[in-house]
Amino acid sequence: MTNATNSTAQYQLNTSSLVGPVLIYLAIIVYGSLLPFHWNGLSLSAAWSNFQHIPLLKLGVASRADLVANLLLYIPFGLLLCGWLVGENRQPRLMSTGMLLSLLLSLTVALGVEFIQQFFAPRTVSLNDIFAEIAGSILGIALWPVIGKHLTRLPQTIGNGGTQAREGILVAYALLYAVLSLFPYDFLLSFDEWRDKLASGAAGWVFAPNCGEKCFLRLIPEALLVAPLAALIFRQPRQPPLPSLLLSATITGAILGVLIESLQLTIASGISQGASVISRAAGLALGAGLIPVATGVDWPALRRYINPVLALCILPYLGALAWLNGWFSGDRLGVSEGLEKLGDIHFAPFYYHYFSTETVALASLLFQAALYLPIGAGLWLWHWSSFRSEWQQDRQRRTVVAGLVAGIVACIIEAGKLFITAKHPDPTNILIAVAAAMGAYRVLHALSIPQTDTPASSARFKPEEIASRHYLTPILEKFAEIPRAEQLLSKERPRWTVAAGVLAIVFATWAVVTTPLSTGWVFLSLIIYATLLWRQPGLWLVCVPALLPLLDLTHWTGRLFWTEFDTVLLVTLGVGYLRLGSRLPPQRSLRRFGRLLFFLFVLSAAISFVIGLFPLAILDHNAFSSYISSYNALRAGKGLLFVLAFMPLLALQWEEPLRATNRLALGMTLGLAGTVAYVLWERATFPGLFNFEDDYRITGPFPGMHVGGAYIEAFLTATLPFVALLAWEQRRAWVTLLAVGLYGLGGYSVMVTFSRGGQAAFALGSLVLLLGFLKLAARGNSHRFSNMVAVILIAGVATVITWPIFSGQYSQTRWAIAERDMDVRAAHWDDVVSIIQRQNASLFGMGLGSFPAAYFWNSNAPSRPATYGFVNENGNSLLRLGSGDPLYFEQTVAVVAEQSYTLAMDLRTKTGNPILIPVVCEKAMLYSYTCANPPLRINAPDRNWFHLEVQIHAKNFGPPGSRLPRPVILSLYNGEPGTVVDVDNVRLLDISGKNLVRNGDFSDGMHHWFFSTDNYWPWHVENLYLSVFFEQGWFGLLCFLALIGYAIVRWLPRAWRDDPLSLVLCASFTAFLAVGVLNSWSDEPRLSFLFYLLLIAGLIAEAPFVQTRQHSAMMRNNP
Repeated sequence: MTNATNSTAQYQLNTSSLVGPVLIYLAIIVYGSLLPFHWNGLSLSAAWSNFQHIPLLKLGVASRADLVANLLLYIPFGLLLCGWLVGENRQPRLMSTGMLLSLLLSLTVALGVEFIQQFFAPRTVSLNDIFAEIAGSILGIALWPVIGKHLTRLPQTIGNGGTQAREGILVAYALLYAVLSLFPYDFLLSFDEWRDKLASGAAGWVFAPNCGEKCFLRLIPEALLVAPLAALIFRQPRQPPLPSLLLSATITGAILGVLIESLQLTIASGISQGASVISRAAGLALGAGLIPVATGVDWPALRRYINPVLALCILPYLGALAWLNGWFSGDRLGVSEGLEKLGDIHFAPFYYHYFSTETVALASLLFQAALYLPIGAGLWLWHWSSFRSEWQQDRQRRTVVAGLVAGIVACIIEAGKLFITAKHPDPTNILIAVAAAMGAYRVLHALSIPQTDTPASSARFKPEEIASRHYLTPILEKFAEIPRAEQLLSKERPRWTVAAGVLAIVFATWAVVTTPLSTGWVFLSLIIYATLLWRQPGLWLVCVPALLPLLDLTHWTGRLFWTEFDTVLLVTLGVGYLRLGSRLPPQRSLRRFGRLLFFLFVLSAAISFVIGLFPLAILDHNAFSSYISSYNALRAGKGLLFVLAFMPLLALQWEEPLRATNRLALGMTLGLAGTVAYVLWERATFPGLFNFEDDYRITGPFPGMHVGGAYIEAFLTATLPFVALLAWEQRRAWVTLLAVGLYGLGGYSVMVTFSRGGQAAFALGSLVLLLGFLKLAARGNSHRFSNMVAVILIAGVATVITWPIFSGQYSQTRWAIAERDMDVRAAHWDDVVSIIQRQNASLFGMGLGSFPAAYFWNSNAPSRPATYGFVNENGNSLLRLGSGDPLYFEQTVAVVAEQSYTLAMDLRTKTGNPILIPVVCEKAMLYSYTCANPPLRINAPDRNWFHLEVQIHAKNFGPPGSRLPRPVILSLYNGEPGTVVDVDNVRLLDISGKNLVRNGDFSDGMHHWFFSTDNYWPWHVENLYLSVFFEQGWFGLLCFLALIGYAIVRWLPRAWRDDPLSLVLCASFTAFLAVGVLNSWSDEPRLSFLFYLLLIAGLIAEAPFVQTRQHSAMMRNNP
C-alpha cells in the first residue's frame, strides 16, 4: 500500500487532470441555471434587446438567499479554472495572467448562462445575479493560490487512508458543518428586517415560540451532528481523565452553541433557541465520551458479531425507511391510478428542488442522504467482517455494489409513492441514495486503512510528530512560507490568537456585507489587501497609516459610527493574529512604569465608556445615526480599543527596529501625500489654489468636520515630521527632493486651514524638527554638510510656501480677532465645566462620546442645533426634521450643469407652519456655492400628508473656467422655529425620469444621507485637556497627562543623543498637544487611533533594547 505521508510529500499537481472537473462543473452550472428547461419561444433578437437593458433589482430579504446561491455556485468554478490555467506557477506575471484569463472565462460563462436563461421560463435575468456570479468567481480565483492545490490533493490523501485521511475527513466534516450552520445566508441588513425577525417568534430563551414541536425534535439531530467534532477538537496523544474531558467538551459545546444560535439571529430564516445550546453541549460531550471507549475497544474481536446484528437490522431499517418516506400516510390508490401518476413525473434530476426554497431543498437532500447512508455503512461492515484479510481489495467494485443496492432500494421506495394520494415520486432521490451509499462506503474504507510507518529519509517530520499534527499543516506551511510555519498548529500556539483573528475576519465580512457601498469592489479590495498582508505581514505598518486619512466615506455611506478604515483595521487584525503563531512578542513590551500608567489610563477610559454607554438606547434607525445617541461611546472609544488590539502586532514589528521605523515613516508619508493631494483638489475645485482672501477653510478627507473640528490641521501637523524621518533614514537625493516638496505642500495645506492653532502647531513642530535634525546632522561622521543642507532646505521651502498665505488678508483678519474669539471660547469652556459640576461627574467624567448629548440637554446656551430622527409608522420609515440652529440633512447627487430636474417628496406638518428649504448646491462640506433653493412653506392641515413637486434648474453650475466639476448636494432644512415636519419618498428626477436620490424613502435609515451644521459649539469641547476631563474626570485627565509626560520624558534624552524616531515623535506630539490647546481633536476616532498608535510605538521602540539583550542571553544559556 502506498504510504500516505510519502504520497503527500511527493504530490505534484497535474493541471491537465483538472480539465475534467472544470468541464463537469461547467455542465453542473449550465444544468442548474436552466432547470426546469421550459422553453418559452423567445426570439434571438428580442433576447438580445432585453439583455442590453438588464435591470438592477432592489431585492428584499426573501430574495437574498437566491443571490447568495449564485455567488456560492461560482466559487468552485473560479477555483477550478484558476487551478487549470495557473497550476503551481508562482511567477507573478504568469500567475496574474492566468488569474485574469480565469476571470474572463468565468465572466463569459456567467454572461452566456444569463443570456441563455432568457429562453427558459420561469427563469429571470438581473444584474444582481451577474454581480453575484462575478463575485463568486473572483473569490474562487483568489482562493486557488491559498488552498487550491491542497484541495485537489484531498481526494488522494483520503483514498490512501491512514492518519492524514482521518484528519482530512474530520476537517472536511467540520467545514461542512460550519458552512451549513448559517445556510441560506439570508442575513438581515436593515433595522426593519431586524425588527420583523425579533417580532416573528423565531427566537426564544428555551424554545422558539413559533417553532412548535419540530424545535424539540431537532435537538436530537443537533446533538448527533456535533458529536463527530469531538474527535477533531479533543484528539490528543494522551487523553486527560474522563471527567475533565467531559467537562471541557460540555463547555466547548455550549460555547459553540451560543455562537451558532447568536449567528442564527442574524439570518432571516434562522431559528435561535437556548435548548439548542444545551443539545450541542450534550452532543460534544457524547462525542468526547466515546473517544476513550472507541480507543479501548478490540475492534477485530467484534467481527464475528457484525453479520448477525446486520441481519437483525435489515427489516427494521426497511420499515423505518418506508415510514419516513410516507408509505403509511394518506389514502391508497389502485394500480391503474398509480400508473397514471407515472406519466406526470418529471425525471430531470433536481426538477422538484427548483420549485422549493434553498432551505427546503437542502433539507430534503440531506434527509434523503441520511436515509440511505446506512446501506453503504452496512455493506462495508459486512465486507469488513466477512473477508478478514481481503476486505481492502477490490474497493472500486464493492463501492459500486453499495451504490447499486441503495439505488434499487430507492427505486422501490419511490415507486411505492405512486400509490399514495399525498405523495409523488422524485427520481432525484434515487441519485441521492446512490451517492450517499457510495460515499459512506468510501469514507469508512478510508478511515479503516492502517497507517504504515514513514521512512526517516522521506518524512519531513518524525512519525510521532506526524501522528499529532493537523491535516491542514501542509496547507498552512505552503501558503505562509515562513521558517517557523510548523509552529502555527503546535502546542505552543496560543489559541486565543486564532479565535481573535477569526472573529476579526467575521466582523470585517459583516461590515462589508452591510455596507451601503457596492459590496463587490469593497470585498475584492479587502481580499487583495488580506492576501498581501498574508504574504508580507509587516506591510500593515505601511498600509494602515497610509490609508488612515483616506478611507472615511461617511458622506456617501451615511454610517457615522463605522467607516471603511475600521473594516481595514479588522482585516489587518484578523490576518495579523492568524499569522502570529508562536511568534508572540515578549510580555514586557513596555517598561513597567509605562505599562502601569497606560493600564490606569485604559482603566479610566473603560469606566468612562460604561458611563457613556448606559443606559442603552433602543436599537432602531436612530441608535447609530446621531452623535446624541448613547452609542456614541462606541464610536469615541474604538480608536483606543483598536490600538489595544494592535499592541501584539506592533511589538512584533519592533523585533527589527530599523525596518519598523522605515515602514512607519513610509506609511505616514504616504498618508500625508494622499491628504495633500485631496487638499490640492479641494482648493482647486472651490476657492482656487492661490485665493488667500476669501473665507474658505479646507476640511480635507475628514467627513467628521461636518460639525467643525480641527481634524485636518491636527493630522497634517502631526504627520509632517515623518517626511523628514523618511528622508533621513533613506539618505538618497531623490527621496530628499521629494521630501522637500511634500513638506512644502504639507505646510501649504496647514496654512489654508486658516486655523490659528494649526498654524502655531506647525511652527512649533517645525522648529523642534529643525533644531533636532540640525543637531543630529552636526553629530554625524559622514555626509554632515549635505545632511545640514537638506534640513535647512526643507525648512526654507516650507517658509517660502507658507509665508504668502500667512500674510494674506484672510489669515491676518483671523489673527486680528483672536482675542475676541478667545472670549467666546472661554465662555464655552465655562459652560462645559458647569455641565460637569451640575452632574457631579468630576471624578470619572460624563462618559466617552457624551458631550453632544450633554450639551443638548444641559447647556446654558440659548439655542440648540436642529434635530432629525427616523420614525417608523406601520412599517414605513420616514424622516422627522425639527427646528433650531441650522442643520442640513443632505445627500450627494449626480446633477449635471444646465439641466432641469424635478424634486418630489411627501410632506406632513406636525406643529405650526414650517418652511422646508430643499437646496441643491455645488457644495464643499461646509461652504455652498451656486445653489437652486426654492423655499417651501407648507400650507396643509396638521398630520395630513401631501405630495409636493418643484422644478429645479442647475443654472450656472460648474466652476467657471475649470475642468474640475464640483460635487452637488441636495440639502433639506426646516427653517421655521418651533416647528416639526415629516419627510418621505424624496426623489430628484432627471429629464429621463431617473431618480438620483438613494434611500429616499428612509427605509435604511441614515444610509446615503449625511448632515452638516453652521454652529460647531454643540459638538466639541474645543480643548483637548478639558475634553479628557469632561469625558473621564480628574482620574482620566491625571492619567492622560502622566502618560504623555512619561512618554516625552523617555523620548527627549534619546532624541538629544542620536535617535531620529524619538525626535520625530517629540515634534509630532508637540503638534498634537499644541492643536489641542484650542481644539479637541480626540473625538475623531481615526485621530485618536493615530495618537495612541504613535504613543505605544514610541514606548515600545525605546523599551525592547534591554529586553532583547536579556532574551538573547536567555537563548544562549538555554539552547
